[in-house]
Amino acid sequence: MPDQAAQLRKLVRVAAQADPSLAPGGPIVALTGSRGEMGVTTVACQLARELARLGKQVVVIDANLIAPAVAHHFGADPRPDRTIDALLRGSRRAAEILLDVEENIRLLPGVALGELAPPLDRTAVDHFASELLALSQQSDAILIDAGSGMNPWVDRLWQLARQVLLIATPESEAFLDAYAAVKLSQHHRHNDKVRLLLNRTVDDWELGPLATRFEDTCTKFLRITPKPAIALPEFLRSRKQPPVNDRPERTEQDHAPALPDEPFRRATRLLAADLAADFRVAALRLVRPKQQAASSSLFTDGKGLSQRR
Repeated sequence: MPDQAAQLRKLVRVAAQADPSLAPGGPIVALTGSRGEMGVTTVACQLARELARLGKQVVVIDANLIAPAVAHHFGADPRPDRTIDALLRGSRRAAEILLDVEENIRLLPGVALGELAPPLDRTAVDHFASELLALSQQSDAILIDAGSGMNPWVDRLWQLARQVLLIATPESEAFLDAYAAVKLSQHHRHNDKVRLLLNRTVDDWELGPLATRFEDTCTKFLRITPKPAIALPEFLRSRKQPPVNDRPERTEQDHAPALPDEPFRRATRLLAADLAADFRVAALRLVRPKQQAASSSLFTDGKGLSQRR
């Protein structure tokens, strides 16, 4: 009946306002490093390739405002006026900025190196969120390279995501920083959303103790339950493409994407399949609105992201 359909649409709108990750459309996954140099961009790009090989239409967004590297990884050369900076400033729509970088993969490039930081006030971030949700209607999945650490911008990206891949390595400092990132976030908003991804592991046994420790700590002290952790072996350049330093002169291949070796490729392929299955399950769930709250409660003090620390 029309009345029932209208009521259902209203329920969906209310749920999306309370929790943007529940909005209809392709699922959004945010990838964040516990600290710098955790391999976030490498994982995001390879995960996009594996999802694309499954027939998914994927959008990769470089939201790392400090050290953007996704365009370089794909060998793309975006125009300076068509990056996430233009989106945040409101001078471009997301659809105008997207680049086709590989089959089934489109890129929303990060800020140009050397440019001034884009605005992160409420207007800019709300515009980004609305454009992100619009993109999700035109794609099967959106992967966001959110950089590393925790700040209000990264936390907002986590809120918009259906799942967060928090990337760390087995080293104790990197692992502790992963927990710190969750603790510094509005973690009550991220229950059953954060997933520890232990990168550059040597053996599978490295994952078990750290995954248990991470889950127990989050449950006991933050009262949230993380998703099951996963491990990835170290990314190694394929032998078919030797390191640049070993070549006598620069060639066009220097700009080509690095080719991962088989163990890393296989592990990201399994992760992509797992995410795709999770997307299907989530799409079948009945959307239930949570407690009504302002969609931008992050800004209840009236300040913009750039003013808060």
